[in-house]
Amino acid sequence: WGPGRPGWHIECSAIASMVFGNQLDIHSGGIDLAFPHHENEIAQCEVFHQCEQWGNYFLHSGHLHAKGKEEKMSKSLKNYITIKAQSWLDP
Repeated sequence: WGPGRPGWHIECSAIASMVFGNQLDIHSGGIDLAFPHHENEIAQCEVFHQCEQWGNYFLHSGHLHAKGKEEKMSKSLKNYITIKAQSWLDP
């Protein structure tokens, strides 16, 4: 797609294009990915596939917070609880 350093957005655009082709029905992710990540994916894929609408719907969800904590639950923050582990905890 031209000279330059590949980044996170192009990686996702390339994988989505390889797996799903030139159009998506639904694309989803966390609200923190709406901008700039998903907007960059849209721009890259619409140019590459020469289409006006690459994804029909984008669904952005909120973050999960555990027990009133301020920060989001995520693997990268290492503050997550698995469903398997949760089943052993008292309600």
